[in-house]
Amino acid sequence: MTLDAAAPDDGTTEAFAYRAFISYSHRDQGLAKQLHRALETYPIPSKVIGRTTTVGKVPRRLRPIFRDREELPASGDLSAELSVALRQSHFLIVICSPASARSRWVNEEILEFKRVHGDSRVLGLVADGEPNATDMPGREAEECFPVALRFRMGPDGKLSDTPAEPIAADVRRDHDGLKLAVQKLVAGLTGLKLDELVRRETQRRIALMTTVASGAVFGMVVTGGLAFYANSLRIEANAQRTIAQHEAAAARAASDYLVGTFELSNPATDNPRTITALTILGRSAERARRELADQPAIQARLLATLGRAYNNLGLLNEASDAFESSMPMIDKSGSAGAEALLVLATTYAKKGNLDKALAAVRRAETLLGPDTKENASARALAALTEGRIQTSASNVKAGVAAFDRALVYYRAADDAPPGALAMALNNRGLLLSDDGQFSAAETSLSESLTLFRKSLGENHLSTGKAWFALAQNSFNAGNLKRARQRIANALAIERSVLDADNPILADTLSMQGQIQQGLGELGAAERSLREAVEIYRKAFDGPHFLIGIAEVYLGLIESEQGRTEAALVTLDDAKHNYDVGYGKIHPNHGDLLVNRAKVLARAGRMAEARRDCTAGMAILRQTLGAEASFTKSMAQTCASLAPSREARTRGDTAG
Repeated sequence: MTLDAAAPDDGTTEAFAYRAFISYSHRDQGLAKQLHRALETYPIPSKVIGRTTTVGKVPRRLRPIFRDREELPASGDLSAELSVALRQSHFLIVICSPASARSRWVNEEILEFKRVHGDSRVLGLVADGEPNATDMPGREAEECFPVALRFRMGPDGKLSDTPAEPIAADVRRDHDGLKLAVQKLVAGLTGLKLDELVRRETQRRIALMTTVASGAVFGMVVTGGLAFYANSLRIEANAQRTIAQHEAAAARAASDYLVGTFELSNPATDNPRTITALTILGRSAERARRELADQPAIQARLLATLGRAYNNLGLLNEASDAFESSMPMIDKSGSAGAEALLVLATTYAKKGNLDKALAAVRRAETLLGPDTKENASARALAALTEGRIQTSASNVKAGVAAFDRALVYYRAADDAPPGALAMALNNRGLLLSDDGQFSAAETSLSESLTLFRKSLGENHLSTGKAWFALAQNSFNAGNLKRARQRIANALAIERSVLDADNPILADTLSMQGQIQQGLGELGAAERSLREAVEIYRKAFDGPHFLIGIAEVYLGLIESEQGRTEAALVTLDDAKHNYDVGYGKIHPNHGDLLVNRAKVLARAGRMAEARRDCTAGMAILRQTLGAEASFTKSMAQTCASLAPSREARTRGDTAG
């Protein structure tokens, strides 16, 4: 099946409120969400934006896409809101599966759309089952096309018996797969040719990786050039020639490495259209170890760049493997190796291995040597990295001290990166907020947001993170309405710049779920948290403390909905994620037990609740101290525990 653009009524899209309406069965809700995000965030190639095609001008983004439904009425009519949305949508996308083929509402949505817009602007996405299986004896149950999709609309506004030929992409793994299926739908929604989209997407990815790698190479060449110039003022001509030859050789090695990374390993089998960022990163790391073995400084800097790329893509195991296999080289590379070790420390921290992360920072500081103005920026990064690790370990004093050192170093450095000071302020503010110093945190975080906006712009990931930090401070301070607005700002920015499965997005969704729960918006909170857990599980490929944090709030929501046993199962899984993720007793273990006590108390199981509260408070006193604001807050929670009214009515309180 192919997707060719259908001609609209007037050749424009200006009259439509939505680029497309996604129709789906509730059983396909997960794919519908994934498709919605993929389409709205799809990066339309800049060279084709504004081009006039058969469906109008190509937009910068395919948004808005209509997906969310209100609760459908019991009558046989679609709600007024859905009917209006269908009329105001340029295209209809039907997620096709046996469930949607049997869905009364999916069929009604197709009929409603066809009555207004005709047959030509209906696109399909095969998720499961088999197209036209109704015509295959014995396989009727596999049919994935709804009846309204399989037949044309007659001139009388009723479905005819004339077979239609639905235009459909196929998300199944043995067919298009999700990536190509989305590109096919984008082709249909824009009027662009599929092969042009595929070609430009490949060029974009290679250009992105080229930029990442060439940035590192450029930095090394410029640094080397400046060093050569300074030295040339002091040494003799022969020595100058020697250094010039060395710098030229280093530049050639880096250039050859960069170009070779994008060469096909096997022209007979490598398809340039299917080479991914992961392919290029893996090839880069291996070639750096093999071909730059005699130039450890260049190798270390390239590996640091590759490690950041791995981390940003959520490929944490690949990042740690790349560095650990190159550790002997890193130790030989001096200050250049310190940068690589700090990236590795970040990787360890993201994986939840905080002891190894802190050890990597100490190793980096050793490579940096004594404090000098020249290494102030590198020292600042080491202090910033340590502060983040101490934050994850809930070591407030050590974390604030590390961030304060980072601020001192950054203010003294002549070469501090744009946004570095703002990032240090942001991290410091978050830690102060966690410690209950909300006013001091607000000051630090507000200054951070101002600096990010000024240096990086409104729609930058770091600006989104600054909004996240302010939202978290408002949440911690109990100002939930302000927190909800701030987290919405963060999420809007992150959805526009990140892939849908990036764990940074999961962090924001997890916080949004916590805020929504606090406001009593339990359904919305559960959706946010489950999406966060799904992203985390995919990114970490195993237990992680961030999964546990989201699950604690999920358990509380399940408890509030009266699902006590489900809540306890969720909290048990959260504990498993904490046990593996932290590797030792952590304050979050105490927090989990206190929250488990709340679940038990709500169900009237007071003896168990008191036991969990006692155990949880012991952990909090051991890890945070009895005078910590969070410890005191949890003590108040335990003191106020009482069974719910429903539990008291049942008379099943214990203890």
